[in-house]
Amino acid sequence: MKCLILAAGNGSRLAAKTDSKPLLKVMGLPLIERTIATAQETGITEFYVVTGCRAEKVEAFLSDVARRRRVRITAIRNDEWEQGNGTSLLKARDHLREAFVLLMGDHIFDEGILRAVSQERLQDGEVILAADFGVSKNGLVDADDVTKVLADERGIVEIGKGIERYNAYDTGVFLCSPAIFAAVEESAKSGDDSLSGAVRYLAKQGKAKVVDVAGMYWVDVDTANDVKSAERVLRGTLAKPNDGFIARVINRRISIGIVTPLLLRVSSRITANQVSVLSFAVALIASLSFFLGYALPGALLIQLASVLDGSDGEVARLKKMQSPFGNFFDAVLDRYSDSFILFGMFYYSLTSGRSADLFGSFWTPIVLVVSMLAMFGNLMVSYTSAKSVTDFGYRYTGRWTAAGRGRDLRLFVLFIGGVTAWMHPLTVFAAIAVVAVLTNAIVLRRLSISWNYWQRPHPLMDGKLKAVIFDFDGTIADTMPFLSDLAVRLMTATYEISEKDAISRYRETTGMDFGTQIEQMFPGHPGNWKVVSAFEERKRERFLEHPVFSEVVPILEQFRSGQVRRFICSSTKDSIVTEYTRKTELDGLFDGCYGYRAGFSKNQQIDFILQRYGLAPDEVLFVGDSLLDHEFVRDNGVTFIGIRRLFDEWEFDERGLRSVQDLTALTRLWDRSAVQSVMAPGSLKARRN
Repeated sequence: MKCLILAAGNGSRLAAKTDSKPLLKVMGLPLIERTIATAQETGITEFYVVTGCRAEKVEAFLSDVARRRRVRITAIRNDEWEQGNGTSLLKARDHLREAFVLLMGDHIFDEGILRAVSQERLQDGEVILAADFGVSKNGLVDADDVTKVLADERGIVEIGKGIERYNAYDTGVFLCSPAIFAAVEESAKSGDDSLSGAVRYLAKQGKAKVVDVAGMYWVDVDTANDVKSAERVLRGTLAKPNDGFIARVINRRISIGIVTPLLLRVSSRITANQVSVLSFAVALIASLSFFLGYALPGALLIQLASVLDGSDGEVARLKKMQSPFGNFFDAVLDRYSDSFILFGMFYYSLTSGRSADLFGSFWTPIVLVVSMLAMFGNLMVSYTSAKSVTDFGYRYTGRWTAAGRGRDLRLFVLFIGGVTAWMHPLTVFAAIAVVAVLTNAIVLRRLSISWNYWQRPHPLMDGKLKAVIFDFDGTIADTMPFLSDLAVRLMTATYEISEKDAISRYRETTGMDFGTQIEQMFPGHPGNWKVVSAFEERKRERFLEHPVFSEVVPILEQFRSGQVRRFICSSTKDSIVTEYTRKTELDGLFDGCYGYRAGFSKNQQIDFILQRYGLAPDEVLFVGDSLLDHEFVRDNGVTFIGIRRLFDEWEFDERGLRSVQDLTALTRLWDRSAVQSVMAPGSLKARRN
């Protein structure tokens, strides 16, 4: 889906802060870039931005954004920008001939708002507004300046800043059909050339709908007070659900309130990876302080490094720069930091004469053994977190054993040990000992959890199963040979790679939508758009030629008779999935069929199914033919079974994943007497290294 952003205004009420409102930085990121980055998080990669005031400056910046964020941005100049936002909207008419998302360049908003509106089904001639019906609870809005909305169950009744009766606010997020352009022209004939006037015109025809987004944040940044409100809202989004007690009570208050804003003021260009390096450097200096015998400065630096370890993620989230490599890089530096800190504190304890006097000749081996346990335990906590995902496909949870939690507490213990060393240097060793106990206890507990997980019965055995979600290509429809051949031919014709390499790359990324696959395989290549377009066009032309697997109908009927809900979840476009299931008469056998569209990828489809049908993750089974399918369901907590069509058994086994030959095997699993032999842990032939 394409996205149109109106960013032509001058922002006269913010003149003291900037000469170009779209380029006003709020928490380290210009307004227009934040709008683009937020939309990009929902899957949108093609943007049209209407510029006006300071157009040259804004357009130069947009060119840089397109390069850095790998999106397509077309700037549309509006020399008549002072006449109103309806004029800006009309300037994009020749560029948008299909449904598109419409955003305001000066709004900061929760990406959930855009996801909610983009998931709505837009009929011809309609516009859908994301409306905030939480009027009484929204303290971020200037009621005298906001555009108000009166709506009922049929849609918008009235819209405007001056209306007296209203029950919602206009968030500035729309899903539009091209009819919006004609509506602007018709409204302008009556003297109102604003966007609100166009929506009002469509509302009179019953063509202006709403979706309720109450509870999600959004701020229209028009004044200095709005900037403060936006900063307050953005700071409120920085905490993470898995923050530990120390991170939540101490570190986040310091990082969000002081350190992160200070870093952004010192350098607005600072990146999350640079903050990670800064945290690592502080940890090295802390280690050196203990080597030199200065426990108090070392302790203070340990706590500063811990705070900075939260700031790098905050900078990434504020600047929309999250990436898998960033997480990996931060984790690697954290392990090095912890090891250097523990080694420095080990040396401090070993050379402390006052402590050695207490234990005599036993002191050196005691310090050595305990310090080694602390260092190895700290590394094993991280290692077991990663191995549980690769070997079992799940993340540890729980107050003490949860993956990604606990480092804040361990560093705080070391901080306390260093601070109290003025009383007696033995406290440094005591802190190391506490870390040794904590880390190794977590590892032992995780070993127990993993053993129990490996031995537990499959949900098809224990009667919990309430729903099965099927992948589409290669699981329901016999389309993968056709799609693989098509993709390989296009790739070898466009990129300088062999057929073998093309097949390998396609298999490794299958499960994603093809556009994401290509961008991941050949990032930034100028031929990507042509390849994706050709693939999607040929796919739509020939999709219905490929049959449903013969065992699909029997298994669906069996699950239906057992009162188990059935769904399709796919990276194939939603319209294709709908057409295919309708023409093959499968739609009556499914409770819901969902496919890819902007902001509605596989993992979001799964979340939607769980929420809409009130299903718990442990009550749902996902059946797919791709190794990446497991990664889509992993974070949702849904159980995965692979179908061995595209990948061999050992490829699933290597990752600790259950797999079956075909859907018929699920019928055998449904028979309780056969489950134990098929699903026994030994049948997975898991590799133990």
